[in-house]
Parts: sequence; C-alpha cells; structure tokens
Amino acid sequence: MKDFTEGNITRQVINFSTPIMLGNVLMSVYGIINLIWVGRLLGHKAVAAVAASLPIIMLMPAFLIGLGMATNVLIAQAFGRRDTAMLKKIMSNSFFASTLFCLLISFISIVLRRQLLEWVNAPREIQDMAVSYLTIIMGTLVFQFFINWMNGMLRGLGDAGTPLKILALLTGFNIIFVPLFINGIGPLPPLGVAGAAWGTALASVLTCAIGYIYLLQYNPYINVRNWDYHLDWHIIREVFIIGVPASLQMIVISLANVFIISLVNLYGTDVAAAFGIGMQIDMLAAIPAISIGIAATTVAGQNLGAQKLDRVFQTMRTAVYFSLAIAFVCSALLLIFPYQIGAIFLKQSAEHAMVLGFVRDYYLWVAFIFPCFAVICVLQGILRSAGDTVSLLALSFIALMVIRIPLAYWFSGPLGWKQDGIWMAMLFSSVLAVVLNWLYYKGGRWKKRRILGSRENRSA
Repeated sequence: MKDFTEGNITRQVINFSTPIMLGNVLMSVYGIINLIWVGRLLGHKAVAAVAASLPIIMLMPAFLIGLGMATNVLIAQAFGRRDTAMLKKIMSNSFFASTLFCLLISFISIVLRRQLLEWVNAPREIQDMAVSYLTIIMGTLVFQFFINWMNGMLRGLGDAGTPLKILALLTGFNIIFVPLFINGIGPLPPLGVAGAAWGTALASVLTCAIGYIYLLQYNPYINVRNWDYHLDWHIIREVFIIGVPASLQMIVISLANVFIISLVNLYGTDVAAAFGIGMQIDMLAAIPAISIGIAATTVAGQNLGAQKLDRVFQTMRTAVYFSLAIAFVCSALLLIFPYQIGAIFLKQSAEHAMVLGFVRDYYLWVAFIFPCFAVICVLQGILRSAGDTVSLLALSFIALMVIRIPLAYWFSGPLGWKQDGIWMAMLFSSVLAVVLNWLYYKGGRWKKRRILGSRENRSA
C-alpha cells in the first residue's frame, strides 16, 4: 500500500504506472497464447469458434469492469482521507453488489448464448464449439471478476506490484492448463475447444485462491472478517453512478470500432488485413497510455480525497509528459518501420507487398493518433478519479459517434478517399477529442463533484 498524498509525484507516477503497463502486457499475452494453443492444437475452425465468442465475452462483462473502476475510485478517495471505517464499508458493499450483478450477467449470457452467437453472425458449422466455450467462460465469470476486483482494490490502495504478480500467476496457469485440457492427460480425456475454456476457468479459480491467501498475510483490508457488513445504499448507489457510465463508455468505444471495421471491410481483404494488423499493433502501442491513465486515476483520487488539488494538477502534468514521451517514440517507430513491423504478422504470398503498402498508408495517418490518445487517457484518468464518468461517456459519444463515424462515412464514400478517408477521420476525431477533453478539464466542473464520505465540495 502506498500513500500518494505526500512525496515526489513524478517518481510516484512513473513507479506506479510501470507495473500496470507490465500487467496489461501480460493480459494481452494471455489472450494471444490462448488463441495460439487453440489454433496449433485444434485448427482454424476452433480458432473461429473462440473468435466468435470474444465479442460477447468482452461486451457482457463491460459493466463489471465499470463497477471495478468505481470501486478503485472510491477506495482511492477514502484511503486519501484516511477514512478506514469508510474503506471497510466500500469493500463489503462494492464486492457483494458487484458479485450479485456478475452472477446475473453470467445467467443471462448462458440462457441467451445461442441468440448472442447468432447476433455476431457466428457460422453454423462452429456454433456448437462456440456455445460450449462461451458457456464455460461465462459460467465461471465470477472468478475472473474476483481477480479484477482484487486488482482494482489494490490499485486504489496504491499497490500496483501485487496485481502484476496476480496477473503473472494467472498467465502462467493458463499457459499450463489450456493445452492439457485441450489434448487431455492421464485420466482426463481430450476436451477440444471446451478444454481451452476449462483450462482458463481452472487458472482463474487457482489464482483467486492463491491471490487471496497471499494478500491475507500483509493486507488488512482484504480480510473479509474485518469488513463492515452493514448494507449502505449510499455506497452501492455511488458504485453504480460511477460504474455504469464507465461501462457504457466502453460499449460506445466497442460499437464505434464495429462501425469502423464494417466500413474497412468494404474495401477488400487486403485493406481488412492491413487494418487487422494495425489494430494488433495499436493495442500494444496503446498500453502505456492506458496504464498511465489508470495510474493517474489512483494518484489523483487519493489526493482528491485528501483535498490536495495542487497535487492533482501536478499529477496531470507529470502523467501527460510521461505518456507523450512514450507515444512520440511509438509514433516514430511506426512511421519509420511500417513495413518491417507489418511483416511480422504475414507470411510470404502474392498479396504480401500489397498488404504492407496499406499498412504503411494506415500509419501515415494513425501514427499521429498516439500522442492524442496519450493526452486523452491522462485527462480522462483525472476526471475518472473525481467520479465524473457521466461526462466521460458524453465526451466519448461525441468524439466517436457524432464526429468519427459520420466523418469516416463521408470521407471514404462521398469524397472518394476510400480507406484513407477512414484513417483521416480517425485522426481528425482524435484531435477534436483532445480539445473537448481539455476544455472540459479546464472548465473545472469535475472538481465540484461530491466525494463519498467527504464533508464539503471541492473548491475550484
């Protein structure tokens, strides 16, 4: 546990965000390794079955991720105020409210699993495999939720090192169990695609148990015996007020990506392949900005709880500079080496040069988005630390649904710029998103939002 209300903020932001970055890299590797095992051991149809389930697996728990963000914010604020009694209440109320919501999502997902797969147009030949995979993953979602809840709670307390250890443990178990359950071993028969899901589920169960036992040794807040079990509707209400808009923001981002992908697919498989490569690279290149934004949420949240606005502003500046420095390096690498980076994802073929040419064209525009994204993540991290997630939802909706999607249609279609028009729209909307987020941040309304348990509003 670390107190960010005193000390050198530059050192705190860098030291706190680095383990978060590594944890996010591990989560990316975790998903990639799963798919590699399925593809190598079972073939392309099994990969298609898992891939068909992924949009549902990502979309349905979005509300849980939002509730986890809310818990992080509330814990950081209470910890910054040194309000131990409120911390215990937040722990118990947020955990049980979120757990019940998690079980509801699992139930709905399992009951509607075939309809959900039809909604994402899963081919009929892979639907049975996809159903078995989706049923197991969603049926054991509560264990994945507990891991995310523990990590969010720990980050709120200023501990980014332990979540990294937990994610490393989860990834290690996953690497071991998934191939064993797919192929079978000893009395365990081969389970195919369902085995991949069971391997992931067992990895989550063991990580939950070991992580909790490990935390009991030194973290007094995680021990359920120390929690305050009085039902507090104010806390539950605050969790949902902060968490639901955060979840809806993630859904807006996902839907915007679906619209962009549908547009890109109009221009053929080579362009779609280039965009697919670009998305994989973008996900990795975006990890530093996302991680620094998460770190800014906790550091600023503790200082908002302690009513130290000067340190909140200093956190914003430090995080922006750090994030921009990394973003400029990523942009430079993608502008200088687009062919070499894109070639990692391709085998030699007649279309090889054509696809790499489209990758280069993509990064002539999109490489400049990373500095914009770096600033947006930090500003939104600061706003999120105040619990102002409704405004973040509105800002994302305007930038993506009101600006990006219409511009992408207009630039690529009526103006005749084809796929390049889509890349232009992505860059233009990102620049406008920076302006919108900055103007809202400077407006200061977020500083006046009441903190759970505080005695007064923040002054501007």
